[in-house]
Amino acid sequence: MGTTLLAAVAALGWGAADYCGARASRNVPAARVVFLSQVLSLPVIAVWLAATAEHGPEPTALAWGFGAGALGLLGLVLLYRTLAAEGIVLVAPVTAVTVAVVPLVVGLAVQTAPGPLALCGVCCAVLSVALVSRAGRIRQATVATRTLLLALAAGGALGLQLVFISHPGPDAGLWPLVGARAVSILCVAPGALRGWPKAGGAPVPWLPVVLAGALDSAAFAFCLFATDQGLLSVVGPIVSLYPAATVVLALVLDGERVTVHQALGLFLGAGALLLVAV
Repeated sequence: MGTTLLAAVAALGWGAADYCGARASRNVPAARVVFLSQVLSLPVIAVWLAATAEHGPEPTALAWGFGAGALGLLGLVLLYRTLAAEGIVLVAPVTAVTVAVVPLVVGLAVQTAPGPLALCGVCCAVLSVALVSRAGRIRQATVATRTLLLALAAGGALGLQLVFISHPGPDAGLWPLVGARAVSILCVAPGALRGWPKAGGAPVPWLPVVLAGALDSAAFAFCLFATDQGLLSVVGPIVSLYPAATVVLALVLDGERVTVHQALGLFLGAGALLLVAV
C-alpha cells in the first residue's frame, strides 16, 4: 500500500505541475517557464536532501541522474516535434502509453513480477493513460510512419528517464534528481534566457512557475521513494497516470469538458490503483 500511495502522489504532483506549467506558458515561452521553474525548485530539492540524505553525492548516482535528465530533455523535444505534426489525437496516446510500458517491460525483465491482481491493475493503468491522453475525436484512420516513430521515440525516452533515475536504488537517495536537474537547467538556459528581459514583454506569472517547479521536484522525490520500496513494473505505470490529474484540474479550475473516453480513463485509473493496492 505504501508503494502505491507514493506512486499515486507522484502522479498527482506531475499532473498538477503540468497544469501549472501550461498556465504559465500561455503568455511566456515554454522554455523560459521550464528553466525558471526548475531553478526555483532547487530550494525544494535542498530541503528534501537535508531531510533524507544520509551521505554526500555519489558519482554513480549523479551519472544516472545526468542520463535521466538528458533523456527527459530528448523526450520533450521529440514530443513537441510530434505534437506539431499531423495526427496529434493519435500521437498523444501512443506517447503516453509508451511512457508507461517502458518501465513496465524493464521492471518485468530485471525484477520479480508482480502478483496477478497487481499485474491486472498495471494493465488497467496503461489503458487508462491511453484514454485520458486522447485529445478528441479521431478523424484519421492512419498516421504517418515518421510521426508514429517520433511518438514512440518520445515516449521511450521519457519512459527510460524513469528507469535511469530510479536505477541507483535506495542508497542513492535523491542525488539522481540533482544530476537530472543540473543537466536540464544547463541545456535549457541558453534558449530560455535569449532576449530576456525584454521591454514590453509579457510579465512572468511567478505563482504557477514556482508551483510547477516545486510540484515537479516533489513528484520526482515521491517516485524515487516508491521505486525504492516497490517494483518498477508497478510504479512506472502508476506514475504515468499523471495526465488524469491534469484533466481533473482543467475540469475543476478552467471548466473544460471531459470526453466520454477521458471519463472512462479516469475510472480505469482509479480501478488500477485499487487493484495494485490489494
